[in-house]
Amino acid sequence: MKGKRMTIDRRRGALFEASAFDYDIYRPSYPLEVIREAVSLSNLRSSSRLLEIGCGTGKATLPFASRGFMIDCIDPGKRLIDFARQNCRAWPNASFTRGTFEEVRLEPRYYDLVYSAQAFHWVDPGIRLRKAADTLVEHGFLALLYNYPGKTKDRVVPLLNDAIEEASGGMLKAWDYGDEIADWTREIGSSGLFRGIRLLRHQWMQSYNAERYTGLFRTYSDFLSLPRPARRKVLQRIREVIQGNGGSLCRSYDCVLIHAQKA
Repeated sequence: MKGKRMTIDRRRGALFEASAFDYDIYRPSYPLEVIREAVSLSNLRSSSRLLEIGCGTGKATLPFASRGFMIDCIDPGKRLIDFARQNCRAWPNASFTRGTFEEVRLEPRYYDLVYSAQAFHWVDPGIRLRKAADTLVEHGFLALLYNYPGKTKDRVVPLLNDAIEEASGGMLKAWDYGDEIADWTREIGSSGLFRGIRLLRHQWMQSYNAERYTGLFRTYSDFLSLPRPARRKVLQRIREVIQGNGGSLCRSYDCVLIHAQKA
């Protein structure tokens, strides 16, 4: 649940630092099928160098690091990076730098793949594609990964969406991610910096009880930006709806990979 990407308040990115513990526990990772596709499309080798923008607690870092690639990871959150280091402690090939992508100094024409999972929209649109292209080797690749809400047959989900919208005073609404995908492809395609844009979708499911679903909501920036009384009301309604309808729900995700090659 959130608004269109083009209207996002990028200052909200700082909210994730305070919810680092919940983020590490409740935010989903990414299907291995999508990771394998990103590796294959990017023609990665054991010697390839990767840059991750906005690593968070390492949800997307680990599946790449476990394949042996050298990865430089950037995130502005100290607690987030602390979790990421701990989660990737078995993989010294992953290194971490605290800072924003805009401010961190990076070697030009150095990386074979620049990727970002659930984070590229937080980067200044006037900088993100140009700097990503500058850090890539000739014909290197850009990959954006997003877990979007998919269509589900679980009858509890629409009940829950309605309850959340009502409890938040209309601030949190279910949404269709199609416009956001169109925005990304338009931005990348019109930049002149990348070519061969490809979109891949992988649907997967995740079961939640009331505790896990309220934990998931405590990691959403639009929820965290609500006044405290509204947050309490939303969480209470989530518990009531789930517990009153069997105690669990099955949520569908569409993991979308947006992939392009440096022109």
